[in-house]
Amino acid sequence: MSTDRPLALVHFNHLELPDGDAGWRTPGPGERHPNYGDMLVCAAVVRQLVPTDTVRVMFGSETVEPVRSAVLRGSTYLSRKFDYEQAVHTLEALDAPIAAVGLGAQSPGDDVSFLDDVPGAHRFVKVLTERSASISVRGDFTAAVLERLGASNVRVTGCPSLFYLLEPPRVSAPDALRHDERRLGVSLKTGARKNRFCRNPAATLRKQNRAIEFALNSSSSVTLFQQGTPQEHTVADPTLPRATRIAAAAAILERFPASSRLRPDDLVDHMVTVRSVHDWLNRAAELDAMIGLRFHGNMIALTQGVPCFYYVYDSRITEFCHLYRLPYLEVEQPWVNPVTAMLEHDWDDTNRAIQRCYDELVAFYEENGVQHTLTAAGHRDQRSSATGRWSE
Repeated sequence: MSTDRPLALVHFNHLELPDGDAGWRTPGPGERHPNYGDMLVCAAVVRQLVPTDTVRVMFGSETVEPVRSAVLRGSTYLSRKFDYEQAVHTLEALDAPIAAVGLGAQSPGDDVSFLDDVPGAHRFVKVLTERSASISVRGDFTAAVLERLGASNVRVTGCPSLFYLLEPPRVSAPDALRHDERRLGVSLKTGARKNRFCRNPAATLRKQNRAIEFALNSSSSVTLFQQGTPQEHTVADPTLPRATRIAAAAAILERFPASSRLRPDDLVDHMVTVRSVHDWLNRAAELDAMIGLRFHGNMIALTQGVPCFYYVYDSRITEFCHLYRLPYLEVEQPWVNPVTAMLEHDWDDTNRAIQRCYDELVAFYEENGVQHTLTAAGHRDQRSSATGRWSE
């Protein structure tokens, strides 16, 4: 394949900003809000690729010129709602090797047979298997689903977004976490509804309410991270009148338990919105720990060595918590103190698991012929090793 041809970036939908940042535009009224997690994955994968000429192609379309190879940005494609016909059309039209990085299966439960009767899923996996030396997947659940669909060349790498800083983070619980002056972040999923992304919305909202109340009552600084739903965005937008933000906060709290002690002002005073990956990283770097319900909402802190605690409500977050050996609580289980859980957790075990994923990601890129910027050993350079935190 000619090296003069560009590299195809498949299903990358981020906005390129100055200084290597990646972000998204603010949607207008009634427009769909971006998935911040998708933006982080896009940005991380781009950073992990050696700079070269690229062309973007979204599912359902075709490139207008021949390409030498393609990198497919993984997401929760393996679900019963995914449009496999459009995806297969695009991948077959590429006529080039395809490296799928961070592919994920999505089900509210843990039944690995949930796609056995979906012909499009089998065809999608067949194309990827034929066009690649291996497929990078998020965890063991996805690997098991893929193998049932016919894949035999799977590497469990986790999500590439964990290595945004081009190295495996070293996670530890800071001493400040032991004291009342601790700074906590909470990642929010206020729009939880029963679907493939949430098996039990009532229990999820109860745990979310408890997590916010806990943070407000047990720390000196609390940041509530909205992640793209319209109501959350309205609450967090400082350019809007406070009355408008209060009304949006009240609408969110209507779905919370009747016993909730939260007030609309609590959300307005503590909820923030981010405009880019660097903005997100900078805010997370100020924390001593992150707790909450969003996978990438917690991972943005984990990326920088900041400990986190997850509330689990679907197969995806369960898969990641098992893979990275992270502390977590099923939303149906009795409450536990998340700070105590993080302080007592074996973060060395987590760091070993993260290192294994990093090594697998390096191997995946190399066996698929993808030129990358990750070092084989994954050691931090002297400049970044002191804190492990992002700084512009």
